[in-house]
Amino acid sequence: MSTPGWATTLVHGALATHAVPAPPDVRGTAAGMPFHEAMRLRAAAHHARRVYPGALGELVARELREQADFGRELAGDGLAARLASEVLRLPAAPAT
Repeated sequence: MSTPGWATTLVHGALATHAVPAPPDVRGTAAGMPFHEAMRLRAAAHHARRVYPGALGELVARELREQADFGRELAGDGLAARLASEVLRLPAAPAT
């Protein structure tokens, strides 16, 4: 009488075919955003909520914040940097 396969696994451990493969060695080469630029985008996102009330301000703030969180500009066309410059140029609405 031979030993069942499930018993052999219990005694000797999992077979090589059931082993979990090692994760791939992936290393990104993309250049990250400089810290001061990410902070500038965050400041512009905060300022956008005060300059543009309502949904428009929320949309602009979310986009700038996500660009800063991701650490690099997705499109590569400088839109986030231009948007931050325009937002930071506008005077804040007076507090009521």
